[in-house]
Amino acid sequence: MQEKVINDFKEYFKNEPEFYLDTGGRFEIIGNHTDHNHGLCLVANCSLRAKSALSYDNDDYVTVKSGGYSEFSFSLNDLKARKEEEGKTIALCKGVVASLKAEGYKVGGFKMYIDSEIPNGSGVSSSAAIESLFGYTISYLFNEGKISPLLIAKTGQYAENEYFNKPCGLLDQIGTSFDSSNFIDFKNIENPVITTIPFNLPLTLYLIKSEGNHSSLTNLYAAIPSSMKKAAKLLANKEFLRDVAIDEDILNKIDNLKDLNEEEKRKAKHFFIENENVKKAKKAIEESNLDDFLAAICASQETSKNNIENTYVKGEYEGSPQDIIDQLTPLIANNGAIRIHGGGFKGTVLAFIKNEYCSTFDDILMKKYDSSKYFKVHISPKACNFIKLD
Repeated sequence: MQEKVINDFKEYFKNEPEFYLDTGGRFEIIGNHTDHNHGLCLVANCSLRAKSALSYDNDDYVTVKSGGYSEFSFSLNDLKARKEEEGKTIALCKGVVASLKAEGYKVGGFKMYIDSEIPNGSGVSSSAAIESLFGYTISYLFNEGKISPLLIAKTGQYAENEYFNKPCGLLDQIGTSFDSSNFIDFKNIENPVITTIPFNLPLTLYLIKSEGNHSSLTNLYAAIPSSMKKAAKLLANKEFLRDVAIDEDILNKIDNLKDLNEEEKRKAKHFFIENENVKKAKKAIEESNLDDFLAAICASQETSKNNIENTYVKGEYEGSPQDIIDQLTPLIANNGAIRIHGGGFKGTVLAFIKNEYCSTFDDILMKKYDSSKYFKVHISPKACNFIKLD
């Protein structure tokens, strides 16, 4: 792909690129639906990459061509958000550039050719990967690579919220802009505490796609944070569950709330259970304890399935993430673990397979699914690769 994007740049722009730059998508390792209530999670940079060849250009202009899409360009003297650009890649690029310029960083003109190996529906946030691609471009081309990963993440979120017109938190952007795997504490959601933890467990990761897409699931997603916030208000007159004092009786206290229905109670309990799962997984990664890590992943899947109930849409079990998990769990046995990935209901599942079992698991997947439905992946040690070309 690196050679291909360089050759595509040459063919399209009729000159040689000066630089190569790529960024990865993101894995949600563990911490399902905790961030919006200021909880804990583990994310990681993904080996599926957005790749680019680029060069300096007219100081006042940015021109971008993506494989299979029309070219877009804009002047650095006109970085306003425009309604007609919402939902398009130009909005992400312009929003990132505008945000970094407002932060006082140097910006300049460049030409870029983009190609991506992130498949549609792979669930690793291709939009966040593209946002980080633009952020790191400004960092390396004009600011000596000195813009922090957290600021790159924040500018990506800003671009997506204000220019692309899609609400999102910061989890995806942190996953794409930081190296390796990262423990995130969202207690201060504006300035989360991020701890990079090298992931050295002897595991290979697999993403497996379910049927359908997320486009009609807004109400199902919204019910999860709203239930948690309702519980926080009733428990301690707080806005978020993270601000509720925790004791060993917290789950019973939720059960005793008269103004919550049973479904809302389960969603609220998930927050506290999943935060503990994240802590256990973090400790296991730090101590290279494979068994404890896999146990935490299994526990995360159980609370997602039974409490926030986001592993399939009711009435649509066949081909769902839960269907895939139920098919594969007995075949994986004690050779790994599998859980819902990301927002859930539809989308992908993420399997963690012991390296010595990969050959067998490859055969299982090959027999059960079309090759376009699964991806053998790994956690990338670097969020961004930047190379000055000869």
